[in-house]
Amino acid sequence: MGVSKIRTKLEELNKTDVYSLMLFVLYKTTDIPEYSTLSELCYLLDQKCLSNLLEYYGGKTITIPTKEEMKNVLNALLLYQLINIEGKEYKDAVEEINSPEYNESKTVEIYKKVVEIMEKYTFISREGGNV
Repeated sequence: MGVSKIRTKLEELNKTDVYSLMLFVLYKTTDIPEYSTLSELCYLLDQKCLSNLLEYYGGKTITIPTKEEMKNVLNALLLYQLINIEGKEYKDAVEEINSPEYNESKTVEIYKKVVEIMEKYTFISREGGNV
């Protein structure tokens, strides 16, 4: 394929495809196995979010939590809200948040750690209020 044909093909790509191609080439030219799925990020994140991701985490190795892990943390925080802030009994709080995604043993394990964390730290939202 001649240079002009390659240029024409590249010009036909949309921005997302170009970023995907760039990340694929990065993977193929560095032989870093962890880069193998990066090209798919372009289809999940818009250009600004991808740029922010690269700016904040560029050069670092991160592990993305699973949906189940996030649900367990959310349920633990909800349990904390119901028990420690609203003053509900444990049994009533568990009944209130009980759902198909509710894993009681994992949630309670995380909840106990949340209690410890909240005793040691004050969280301030970006808007300035305490959390």
